[in-house]
Amino acid sequence: MPVSTVAFHNIYQGLNEGNRLFEERDAAIGDDLLLPFSVLRAKAAELGISVATSGVLAPEAADAFVFIDMPVPSDPFYRKALATGRPMFLLVLESRLVHPRNYDRDLTGRFRKIFTYDDSQVDGERILKLNYAFRFPPAVPKDLAAKEKLCVMIAGNKISRHPQELYGDRLAAIRWFEKEHPLDFDLFGFGWDEVRTPGIPLVGKLNRIGWLRRLLAPQFPSWRGKVARKRDVMGRYRFALCYENVRDIPGYITEKLFDAFFSGTVPVYRGADNVTDHIPAQCFIDLRKFSGFEELYRFLVEMSDERYLEYLEAIEAFLGGSKARAFTCDHFAATLLRELQRA
Repeated sequence: MPVSTVAFHNIYQGLNEGNRLFEERDAAIGDDLLLPFSVLRAKAAELGISVATSGVLAPEAADAFVFIDMPVPSDPFYRKALATGRPMFLLVLESRLVHPRNYDRDLTGRFRKIFTYDDSQVDGERILKLNYAFRFPPAVPKDLAAKEKLCVMIAGNKISRHPQELYGDRLAAIRWFEKEHPLDFDLFGFGWDEVRTPGIPLVGKLNRIGWLRRLLAPQFPSWRGKVARKRDVMGRYRFALCYENVRDIPGYITEKLFDAFFSGTVPVYRGADNVTDHIPAQCFIDLRKFSGFEELYRFLVEMSDERYLEYLEAIEAFLGGSKARAFTCDHFAATLLRELQRA
């Protein structure tokens, strides 16, 4: 039976309400992160396919289902979708640190096709490669006069006991700059004025009490508050410290690098171990090449404007080339729709 109606279901229930997944642009954690789905809806309509979220489309009305990250087996919509016997697809966006169910083969075996960023899982048949996707700007800003300070980090304050987590590395970088070169570094993002302790639910309740939160939360002198849109802030800095949430997952390249690219800011990156398989080394500074923060700092402050502009030119060349197409909204939509049409 040809697929004409597809239901999308996200593990974050708020995005399922009122078709928010397709109608909003920004997610809470970043700029334009939902744009691939609005592009997908437009491309689907051109093919005569209607897409909607589980909040507005009943499972019995759908010809196929796309689940964004593996739901809990008890999820009511998931159970109803299973009962229909119609094709189900899984789109993996969260990492194993945040959502380990994405790697549970007993659960994911129910899906006809799986789309994932993880190169180590891709087999080219049932498990297909699909990157995080973005809308590229027409050009990369190169106005060096707009640069107000050396370095910035825009990230949430998170904590984890996972052996591959990079939250601790973020914290180490922040504390080093605050101690050694506080005038050259600013921090933005959510949670830096809160108490963070993994596995203790009571802490979340304490953060709701303003005076108690201010009393107990660690102090971050570099913190400048939250941002409405990352790129409006990031572009004022020459460099951005960009840590993924987790290290050494092949192909796990999220918005962290691209936020810097689009801002005309050179990223200092730590994340996917095979990042240069996807993005040229000339486009970013690989944190793994430095023995410590002091060596990195000297490299940043001693970089000439000419060398700096070479990074920006390399970024612009990459974004305008064929290799970057795999990170575009159009490629994201085409990949999903191709498999949906084959269902």
